[in-house]
Order: sequence, then structure tokens, then C-alpha cells
Amino acid sequence: MCSSDLEAVTRGLEVVRNLVTLAKNKGYDRIIAVATSAVREVKNGGDFIDLVAKETGLKVRVVSGTEEARLIFLAVKNSVPMTDQPTLSVDVGGGSVELMVGNREQLIDAKSLKLGAIRLADEFLKRTPPSEGMLRSLEDTVTVQLQAALDSFKTKRFDSLIATSGMAANLAEVIHLRRTNRPLAQINLATISLKDVKEIEQELRRSTIKARLAIPGLDPKRVDTLFPATVVLRRLMELSGRDELILCDKAIREGVIY
Repeated sequence: MCSSDLEAVTRGLEVVRNLVTLAKNKGYDRIIAVATSAVREVKNGGDFIDLVAKETGLKVRVVSGTEEARLIFLAVKNSVPMTDQPTLSVDVGGGSVELMVGNREQLIDAKSLKLGAIRLADEFLKRTPPSEGMLRSLEDTVTVQLQAALDSFKTKRFDSLIATSGMAANLAEVIHLRRTNRPLAQINLATISLKDVKEIEQELRRSTIKARLAIPGLDPKRVDTLFPATVVLRRLMELSGRDELILCDKAIREGVIY
């Protein structure tokens, strides 16, 4: 194991250990743990799971991309009102993007794509601001994968487009602050327009790290990743024909409970 792998394993183990301690201190005697793309794709993912079990006694379930999407959709379905008509939901994570088609009764179809914001930043955005060549490569990759996923769905028209998890929530916070000069009081059911998404994307693409950190509402932990996440959301809105995005504040953590 190289030093960078060892450092990542050590950091991950420390996070799990702290969370287990916090849960036990709160009086919880049952802890459910799932691992997603970061663990299921890495070569030593099994070793990490074994180490977590040895050090904390916690049994971690590694979920497939399809199962991850199912769990996320459970949370969305129980948090955002849906109709009988198909809704398209998206979760932009660090390693993967989950696309889910469903209605208030069931999940109809789902895809897990390797378009997570950290993955895209590492692969395409070697400097900030990025070059035109980097931007073209990023846009092409995002478009090809999103279009292929949408083409694979039997459903072609969607009643609405819903986004969940931290990337979309932070984008909504930035947009709301810019529109109203007030913090977003509630993430769930907040809406943002394609026009607003495009405006923030343009600012992020031309900004230095220092300038991004000065943007009101932008989470400093997402200074490198909010831009590629915004590109994914903007292209999905365009390709699906939706000019409004509905926010959901529940995701895989809540889905595991459901």
C-alpha cells in the first residue's frame, strides 16, 4: 500500500471511529453503515472494510450503484410530494452520480454514473480557473454519459426534476443568497432555475480559488467540486428539458432507514 493510500485509509478509519463513538455516546445501540463508490471501486476496499470491523466492530455493507440509487430514491419519495407521473431525481456525490426515474409508488429505473464531482475535478480540472480544453473535455464527458443514461430509460418525459445531497444544496444556498441577500431557510422543496444555475456556473468557471471562497454561501469544503457538480446539474436540466430544479434535503442516510 502506497503512502497516499495509507493516509486515506487512516483518515477514513478515524472518521468511522469518531462517528461510532458519537453514536454510542448518544445511546444508540444499533449502527447501520453503508459504503458507496469510494470503497466499492478502490482495489483495497475489502481491506478497509475488514479494518473497520476489526477496529470498531462495525460491519459495513458495500452497496452497488443500483442499490445506492434505490436507497436515495426511498428518501426522496418520502420527502418530496410526487404524482403518478414519472419524476427524474439526481444525486451528485463525490465519486458517482445517481439518476432515478420513479413516481410516488415506485422506482421505475436507475443508473449510477462515474460523474461524481471529486472524480471530475481530479480528472479534468488540473488548474483553477480551468483552460478551455479542460472545459471542453469536462462538458463532453458529462454530456455523453448523461445522454446515454437518459436514452436508456423507457420514460422520456418527466413531471419534475429533483436534486438531493450536499452539492445541490450548496448550489441552492449560493443562488438564494445572491437573489435575496438572505440565507436559505429550508433546503427541502426550494427551487432554482436553469438561468440561475448557468450564472453561478459562469462565475465559478472564471474564478480563482480565492475568488470562489469569497462567494457568499459557498462551502469552503466544496471550493474545488461545486463547479463540476454545477456542470452536471446544468447539463441534466438541459438534456431533460427542465428549467427548474427542486431540492430535497434527504438522501442515502435517510434511505437506509426507510
